[in-house]
Amino acid sequence: MPKTLPLAVPVFYQDDYLAILHKPASLPVSGNRYRTLENALPFNLKESPLMEAMPWPRPVHRLDAGTSGLLVVAKTYPAMVRLGQAWEAGTVNKKYIALVWGNLPSKTGTITTPIEGRTAKTIYTVLRTLNHRKLGRISEVSLTLKTGRTHQLRKHLSKLGNDILGDLIYGKAERSKVRGLWLWATEINFVHPITEKKIDFKIDKINKIEKMFKGV
Repeated sequence: MPKTLPLAVPVFYQDDYLAILHKPASLPVSGNRYRTLENALPFNLKESPLMEAMPWPRPVHRLDAGTSGLLVVAKTYPAMVRLGQAWEAGTVNKKYIALVWGNLPSKTGTITTPIEGRTAKTIYTVLRTLNHRKLGRISEVSLTLKTGRTHQLRKHLSKLGNDILGDLIYGKAERSKVRGLWLWATEINFVHPITEKKIDFKIDKINKIEKMFKGV
């Protein structure tokens, strides 16, 4: 059994089968290091009393370490398996908010550039733009993942020339003055794998972006 990390993480929802948390930025979901979200799960979640409960809650999917936002965790083996099947079938809807450099080609659009030889699809909608006094033109965009390739959003936006603020891997070197990755997992909805009730959670506003647009 891993050692529990005593790190408080906001919990949006939990029952005996699963939980939805808000992963902080800079915290890896899992890995060999002690400071991971997975190691913090027992500190934040109630233990499932069910016979099929796993010894340790496990994240169902991943977010980049630099990405913060909604993340689904399974508490039982059946929930883990069925949620994994839902992800594979594409029945889990996920949306993100990002702040990117420049103007996008259109108000709405679809990016279908293959990633590592595999099909990939991202739908974007421009929410608002800003001529920042120091950074220049930046845009807030809503992003919908239709496939789940590694670093898909970061790669697709970089291909457009609108890399995400703070992206040190796919962004242009001269834009590295912005700290932190400006990408948030803000919405997720799916059918509960056991109760079959609809689960739908959304983060309405990102304080960091609001401050940017207000010039704070």
